[in-house]
Amino acid sequence: MNRILHKLDLVFGRDSATRTGIALMLLLGVISATGYLVGYEITVSLFFLIPIALATWYRSYHIGIIFCILSTLIWYLVDTASASHPYNNPFAPYWNSALRLGLFLITVQLLVQLKARLNTEKELSRTDSLTGAMNGRGFTEVAEKLFELSARHNRPTTIAYIDLDDFKKVNDEFGHHEGDRVLQTVGGILLNSVRKSDIVGRLGGDEFSVVLPETNEIGAKSTFLKLKNELSDAMKQHSWPIGFSVGVVSFDLPPAKLDDAIRSADALMYHVKKHGKNNMVFKHYASDKKFPTELRRRINTLRST
Repeated sequence: MNRILHKLDLVFGRDSATRTGIALMLLLGVISATGYLVGYEITVSLFFLIPIALATWYRSYHIGIIFCILSTLIWYLVDTASASHPYNNPFAPYWNSALRLGLFLITVQLLVQLKARLNTEKELSRTDSLTGAMNGRGFTEVAEKLFELSARHNRPTTIAYIDLDDFKKVNDEFGHHEGDRVLQTVGGILLNSVRKSDIVGRLGGDEFSVVLPETNEIGAKSTFLKLKNELSDAMKQHSWPIGFSVGVVSFDLPPAKLDDAIRSADALMYHVKKHGKNNMVFKHYASDKKFPTELRRRINTLRST
């Protein structure tokens, strides 16, 4: 069953809307022709649920409704086209059509609710329950796709690695409950200060990462300088002895692999840690065909300092 679902995802989940629509219409045509050929003694009306379900799941609720109406009309035309089984009650075909339409519509509603529930569960599995940011798994999954896309289209991308300085001191002196409040405050500021297209993740106990697609060096400096001021002000307001060591890396031509980008930002963050903490360092990598090799060399240099 899993193999069948996987193949359906490959066929309908990744194709364009036009190609998927054509495939579903062809499937509807095959079912309709089969119903006409086998006659009224063998009903095939339930098979209309296949294109209806696929249209609803892989396209949208409204497309599913359209297929419900089309399937009902086609069944009615096929059924009434046969003169070999006239109805005693002239309202019978209308009643049967209404029942089938009702069944089709109920199926669409159930599928929409199921898909919404699955999407919610999937989103929760990617989200850090304490801060509201993505957890490590969710962040990696989304950021990897983003970096692959940015590298393919040569679009600038920025990644930052943020570590909370002296966070252990808050836990030791004020308790873990207060430490949780710190993390919640930091996560809230990060999420509220970025665009919807940006990605915020909590990668460790007190470590966060932010990815800004379509953002060059100038945009990165403006965003993160403002962001660090907001974070510092929030710590002062609550009298938390917390600083922020931040490494920000901007790529004109980002690496296709997320790991290279994270290691680069992580190395900058550690550089800040070793040189006084509570600071921010920016690094810019210009476009270069030999970029991946040069990037790894620079990362190793940063880590050794």
